[in-house]
Amino acid sequence: MLLRWLTALVLLWLAALAAAQPPASPATIRALARPPFDPARAHDRDFVPSGSLRRLSENLYLYDDSCNVYIIRNGENATLINFGTGDVLKALAGIGVRTIDRVLVTHHHRDQVQGLADLGKYEFLVTVPGVEARYFENVEAFWQSAKIYINYDLRSHWNTLRRSIRVDQKVAGGDRIEWRGIEFRVLDTPGPTQGSVSYSAEVDGRRVVFTGDLIAGAGKVNNWFDLHWDYYGFTQGIDTSEKSFGRVRGESPAWLLPSHGGPIEEPAAAMAENSRVYAQLREMLVPNTSRRAKSEMRQILPHLIHLGGPASEGTGSLTSYAIVSDGGKALIYDYGYVNLEQLRQFKRQYKINHITVTFSHYHDDHIIRTYELLRDGNIDIWVLDKMADVLENPTRYRLPCLIPFPIKASRIVRDGERVKWEGYELEFFHMPGQTEFHQGLATVVDGKKVMFTGDNTWNKGDVKRVRNGPVVPQNEYFLDGGFITCARKMLDYLPDIVLPAHTEEYSPSKADLEEFLDWAYRVREVMTGLIQQPDANFGMDYRWTHFYPFRHVTEGEAPFTVELVVRNHLYKPARVEVRLKLPEGVKSPQAARSFTMEPKSQVAVPFRLQRAAGSGQRVAVTADIMLNGRRLGEVAEMVIE
Repeated sequence: MLLRWLTALVLLWLAALAAAQPPASPATIRALARPPFDPARAHDRDFVPSGSLRRLSENLYLYDDSCNVYIIRNGENATLINFGTGDVLKALAGIGVRTIDRVLVTHHHRDQVQGLADLGKYEFLVTVPGVEARYFENVEAFWQSAKIYINYDLRSHWNTLRRSIRVDQKVAGGDRIEWRGIEFRVLDTPGPTQGSVSYSAEVDGRRVVFTGDLIAGAGKVNNWFDLHWDYYGFTQGIDTSEKSFGRVRGESPAWLLPSHGGPIEEPAAAMAENSRVYAQLREMLVPNTSRRAKSEMRQILPHLIHLGGPASEGTGSLTSYAIVSDGGKALIYDYGYVNLEQLRQFKRQYKINHITVTFSHYHDDHIIRTYELLRDGNIDIWVLDKMADVLENPTRYRLPCLIPFPIKASRIVRDGERVKWEGYELEFFHMPGQTEFHQGLATVVDGKKVMFTGDNTWNKGDVKRVRNGPVVPQNEYFLDGGFITCARKMLDYLPDIVLPAHTEEYSPSKADLEEFLDWAYRVREVMTGLIQQPDANFGMDYRWTHFYPFRHVTEGEAPFTVELVVRNHLYKPARVEVRLKLPEGVKSPQAARSFTMEPKSQVAVPFRLQRAAGSGQRVAVTADIMLNGRRLGEVAEMVIE
């Protein structure tokens, strides 16, 4: 029996891989649904075109590229801090530089060093953080082993070079590098990545620290998603950044020179402003949640059941609720790591002869053992349209907590659809917050208005604190949607009982939910002020550009189509230029495309690819993007195997 079901799972998985190709002709750009936005917040900000060279002092220059590339000149020789796309090479002759001696790299993100992968061979020395060496010199091994499914590690490892480069020196905090009379002191400054370093030096009589992505201005960072490390590490990145600020302060710098944003001429004040904002975010983002204390199966109302499960299996096994009818039918909301004996007990106790299951969202702890329900063949699976594809084709996505096999719906429900079921009127609706791919459900059970909210809400741990929710940008989060939409929906419905996935149910007052909505607005305001982008959604929407499918399994040399999804978060049109960076053995008849996007729009741009037969290793393809003249670098990646 077990072998039969394992075989079935493998067949489902293979079916998902076979389906992982979008139905588009090779040339047609598809318009997709617009991302949520608030017209009242319209602005005129835009990306600044890159490619300029700025002299900061006699021998110190800044070349504006996919990142800030700093040039320290000594006669005809130079040391660079980071390398960007490599376009800096075109500017060196104009300032009398003939030879690059060394490139000092602050961290492994592609926008800092992608040009080195393009060069392949180079005469100069390359210095990288030792902690991150594998993301430079052993990239192929990284791509081979990168975890796709049931992944709770949200560090920005994916923002790694598509192929290895030569590394000449690995450094850590406390190391010294001598170059033509200048001593560079290496500081460990994790924050945007776990292994980032900064370089402190005296240049033209001024102490400067090249800080990478640690800070982007006074109270500014380049994006938020790089600072969210572990799934539940809501403040890990900023907590670590605070310690890094301490090391930078110890250098008593006159300037900070970041990878994004301009030179910071008042370092102490700038770091203090970041710390002030980080303190706000700790208060807002640290979960105000209790723990589920009751693991037994229990009746919340005569017809509303929490399925429970063995306490030893953790909260992931306790996410399921059920509405039971007098006719022996059950509607189960979420079905994660459910203990099978618990389900059998539920069916016996309530004389259940048919089950319909629906899900709050796609995460493994809410869906993974659904296949066991199929054993008796007498179930229906209802899925919100917004979630249907990620459930049926998980291999098309790179998201946290995916399962490695498909779940196909027997019925698709729409946002706002009301369904009659066993005397109940069930309202299904899109309920973003913890993830954009999230469904809510509201109905009346035994005279009580109930709302199923999945992972969006929880019972308060501290009743004196404001209600909050889990802000996880890697799950996909839009500042004008997300918890603002979630809280508004709860206020509109005013449930008597809220049924969260990981804590006991609770009964919120209207004032409680109004505070929840106010919290969501404050998250938007603080993030908008913190993120140094023309629109903060570029630094909050982790998937503003991404490949679909993310993962493609080739069959021989057959050509296949992938799409690059691009969201223009600006309130003005965007001219977009895309160039694919292809590994050896992969080719495309049209690897570069240009197009114009409407304000606040989303498109899918198809590319036809082909991989040579016999190359079985997983390889990475990236998309190098320019938006309104701004070279953003290799922002998106996919894998082929």
